[in-house]
Amino acid sequence: MSTGRAAATSASASASGNLDAVLGRYRALLGEALLQAIRDARKSTPSAAVSADILDEFYGQIEYHHGWRASDLQPTPWHPGKLIRPTLLLLACEVAAGQSGKRGQSDGEQQEAIQRAIPAALAVELVHNFSLVHDDIEDGDEERHHQPTLWKLWGVPLAINTGDGIFALARLQLSHLRARGVPAETVIELSARLDATCIELCEGQHLDMRFEGRQDVTVAMYLDMIGRKTAALMDCATRMGSLIGAPENQTLSDQLGAFGRALGIGFQLRDDMLGIWSAQALGKTEAGDLRHKKMSLPVISALEDATPADRRALARIYGQRGPVSEAQIATLLEILERSGARERTRTMLREQCDQARALLDSACANTSANDACAALGAILDFVAAEGI
Repeated sequence: MSTGRAAATSASASASGNLDAVLGRYRALLGEALLQAIRDARKSTPSAAVSADILDEFYGQIEYHHGWRASDLQPTPWHPGKLIRPTLLLLACEVAAGQSGKRGQSDGEQQEAIQRAIPAALAVELVHNFSLVHDDIEDGDEERHHQPTLWKLWGVPLAINTGDGIFALARLQLSHLRARGVPAETVIELSARLDATCIELCEGQHLDMRFEGRQDVTVAMYLDMIGRKTAALMDCATRMGSLIGAPENQTLSDQLGAFGRALGIGFQLRDDMLGIWSAQALGKTEAGDLRHKKMSLPVISALEDATPADRRALARIYGQRGPVSEAQIATLLEILERSGARERTRTMLREQCDQARALLDSACANTSANDACAALGAILDFVAAEGI
């Protein structure tokens, strides 16, 4: 292994370790609250013994998607996703609650603010998962986290219905905020924010599906798409957390929301780089996204900047039916290198991370929640470290 590659691998491992520590900060709290929310919803519906067993399947499917059930719906040790979005919300809430302008809130008061924010954190996680259930159907993905997807196990109609149920459960969480002491006007604002974000998510998915098979998609169009599909919910999470922690500070909410959006765009650009060049940093299968003919940013960049001959070769390989050969993978990698696609993607990733860093520094300038600021910085470091 070369010195440069070893350094990249070491930096990636360090950033991943820090991310795991940050995401573990609220994992147990979020897991307990999420499972309770699902089971409370089951208890709140009208009781009818004749239908109970069949309805248990519906809630079992929701628990399966979130990691509490095996494919036969038997209980299994919880294997959650990363929980990045609800963690962002709670960290933003902690930062806002610790601002010095609120007469120096104590750690205890910051923790009270976090408890108030839990239903909102559950709402953004459930919205994320509803979108994943529907995305899996629309994309025909048969596995998620190395497990069969809902539609693969139970068919498309039931998976659509379960996804809709998860969406309704997300909206229901916001109704619990008032009982936790969140002002009514803030609850209304949060509800409107989440609904607007859901529309933006659907817009992003529409664009993503309409881009399939097209070779006239520009870098600007792609960035607009991922801003809606990936970054919008991170913007929503940090903005909502800030509003719960400091409802009167709209400037802080805007700063943290913009931080979340820049972080989200960077997160997707990081995935785009790793999807092609991951073998050089993480020891994974090389050029996985090229093998699947994904129209990620490096490919779109090459279609814009490569020579006419290279553009024709790229378009021909992507337009053919059937799998891509090893010789064609080598050709695609050479085209990306010659066009500067890798460096252009790396530069755009760094720009998003620099923007997020400046916004975070500004938001953390007047807060006593230093640990929360450091945790948000660690998430950003994880994204930035993959700019290989």
